Amino acid sequence: MNGRTPTPEQVVADAGNARQQLAALDHQLQSEIDAIVFTAFKGGRPLSSDDIEKRKQLRATQMEVRDQFNVLSFVTLQRLDDTDEVSQLLHQMNTINAGLQDDFRRLKKIKRYAAIIAGVTDAVAKATEKLAVIAAKGLS
Repeated sequence: MNGRTPTPEQVVADAGNARQQLAALDHQLQSEIDAIVFTAFKGGRPLSSDDIEKRKQLRATQMEVRDQFNVLSFVTLQRLDDTDEVSQLLHQMNTINAGLQDDFRRLKKIKRYAAIIAGVTDAVAKATEKLAVIAAKGLS
């Protein structure tokens, strides 16, 4: 990375590599657990207390590995958030959002003026009707 912020592609690639390593470790642990059970099965015997204890330890380790998938997700998101590209995108989105807010305020003013104009137009229309009635009576 040479002192530079990684690109989103680099962050995703690093996360993919870490995920593969975690998956390989999970698979290895599961294989060891399966081997304990299969060995007892092949021997036609129940699991010994040592087998049960070893399996319990392997399962605990496996749960820790699986928890690391969640940690990896959060770390990856944080690293992505720290990239220059995401910072630039956030800046652009904030700029667009500010413009949209200005547009929204302008539209609210236009709506308010339109309501005023509609009221005035309605009053003028009613006054015109009254004048037309008065004019019609006066001409008759």
